[in-house]
Amino acid sequence: MSFRSVVFALLLAAVLGCGRQEGPRHIVILPDVSGSIDRKALDQAFKAIDEMVGRLHRGDRIAIIPILGDAEAEASGRIIRFQVPTNRQAYDADLASFRRRLGTSLKEMQDNAIAHPGAKTDILGSIVLADQEFRAGQSESERLFVILSDFIQEDREVDFRKDARLATVASAKAFAIKTAKVNGFDFKKARTYLGLLRSGEYAVMSRTRREALQEFWIRYFQSSKTKPTFVADGPGLLKQTH
Repeated sequence: MSFRSVVFALLLAAVLGCGRQEGPRHIVILPDVSGSIDRKALDQAFKAIDEMVGRLHRGDRIAIIPILGDAEAEASGRIIRFQVPTNRQAYDADLASFRRRLGTSLKEMQDNAIAHPGAKTDILGSIVLADQEFRAGQSESERLFVILSDFIQEDREVDFRKDARLATVASAKAFAIKTAKVNGFDFKKARTYLGLLRSGEYAVMSRTRREALQEFWIRYFQSSKTKPTFVADGPGLLKQTH
């Protein structure tokens, strides 16, 4: 199956819409900061997130959760959370201050990722944290969930580069459905976008395993009651959001 970034960029723009939003949004972004991600791709991802911050509206909430080697053990104190001020100040000084503070936090996260790249990638564990973020938010908020990664789960229990369950599309589908059933997440209120980042590990995978990898994540989120969109150009994905 081929995924053309231009097609999905147009699709995303149509889904999100460019008009005036009806209410606040709750946005959760999971950037992969593991050592396998190409450093230029990581830089592009953080720039895209920073540009997206400039398009947030008053009342919007955003959480940025780095994908680490062990999400439960390592994420504490490393999640960025901000809400755009709702009460306007003169000349929108509050918005300028908000964007500076969030920009500083993003830079610190990126610098830490470059200085201390992770050896493992716990995407599934990071999704647990994303679910917690959404549950803590306002139920009436429009939810947007974005993952920027090479989507290679690699923790103490499983390695998608070698796991036999990712050898074929059929086995990956069955594995995804089983995994989603165990986790029991419900993302039906969230628009979910999966943006691919360049990585050395992904580049050396066979085409068959790449297809199985994509099938796993699509089926995983479908089984979690949402309709995911898989986009080959991860950084470009965020530039299309409004």
